[in-house]
Amino acid sequence: MTHNLFLMYKKPQLRFFVVLAAVLVVFLSLSQSAAAAKGGAEGGRYFIASKSYIVKSLFGVQHEFEKGFTADLTTGEVWTLEKIFKVGVAPVPLYTVSNITISEPNSGDPAASVITEAVNVLQEEVLKDSSKIKTRSFTPRDAVPWGVKKIYGSETIKSTLGGKGINVAVLDTGANIRHNDIAGRVQDCKDFTRGPVPRSACEDKHGHGTHVAGTVAADGGFDGQGIWGVASEANLLIYKVCRNDGTCWADDVASALSYAVKNKAHVISLSLGGNTENFLVREAIGEAVNGNVLVVAAGGNDGPEKGTIDWPAAYANVVAVGAIAENELVPDWSSRGVNDGDYFMEEREIEFGAPGVNVESAWLDGSYRYLSGSSMAAPHISGLAARLWNGSATSTRVLISQRARDIWALGDDTATGFGLPTAPKFQVVE
Repeated sequence: MTHNLFLMYKKPQLRFFVVLAAVLVVFLSLSQSAAAAKGGAEGGRYFIASKSYIVKSLFGVQHEFEKGFTADLTTGEVWTLEKIFKVGVAPVPLYTVSNITISEPNSGDPAASVITEAVNVLQEEVLKDSSKIKTRSFTPRDAVPWGVKKIYGSETIKSTLGGKGINVAVLDTGANIRHNDIAGRVQDCKDFTRGPVPRSACEDKHGHGTHVAGTVAADGGFDGQGIWGVASEANLLIYKVCRNDGTCWADDVASALSYAVKNKAHVISLSLGGNTENFLVREAIGEAVNGNVLVVAAGGNDGPEKGTIDWPAAYANVVAVGAIAENELVPDWSSRGVNDGDYFMEEREIEFGAPGVNVESAWLDGSYRYLSGSSMAAPHISGLAARLWNGSATSTRVLISQRARDIWALGDDTATGFGLPTAPKFQVVE
């Protein structure tokens, strides 16, 4: 062993890297000490403008992008990158899911008021054979929720249809893909919160993502006794980008956006957002739009002041959705755009209003819950886009706007944009 070490140190290249590593260790130690002296070693998620293998090896990689990578860094590590490596470092914003209320589960069974842990199974097995789910413990209060009825323009509708062959990517807290009413719709399931390679998992321990997925494409389950979403024949691509507390790093979102495009998504549904614009998300959305994908996002819950719309809904190439109640009034908390009435969607404008108050949908334990928020409004439009899809994202977006009716104010208003769009009557199942 001694002899081998001696030979190693005689080799110039190996000796160089050994010395370099030692120096870096010293620098890291010093920087950590400096950071501690200034108030601790707390940090967060950062974008690092470097493609260096050495830098990536030293600091770890969450996601790789064209111009660099992201990593979780302490303040000391940020100092080291900026002062020692002379590398540009920028904080990555943290988004949140856009719901504001959570009701008790609804199943008709008093025991359902306590959320139970879902049965642990390999999610890949469910994707392979959804027919294994043949029991029902929960039923919804309304098989077709009021919001879906609004989209269909019918109070008597008993089930839904549409979206066959259309892939809707739901970027959220994951989903319970064993839920009776969405199991048959899930075609892909990935977790982007745990590193550069997405894992084949999408477990939802929050509930938000399961609820959103149900609104998009729930199909009533194996027995037709469950809940129905807007486009019950659409395919769901479930991509977990938010942690179990409902927070979502922007780089996880950006990475999933790019993956959704590569995986042939037609529609991407984002019921999340925040106050900070981020270039990683902006570029990923641009990639999606250029790839003929329609991106739909929740406008946020920061109203009623004008200009309170969240990012990424605020981008002009994203369909931004505000919330309405069953009486078609706009809740004060629904974010507003800066719409100027010219019927042309620009940055920071709301495009549509959709059901977002007391919306019933699937829940993480196999039951059903009512949620409120623009998070609930966005998947109604995502499902409608799947139903109306006619070959291109641009033409589908125009078609949706043509089917919208004013509900809050005349014209292109700040709360509901073009208004509430509905499905064609010939597609309604009575």
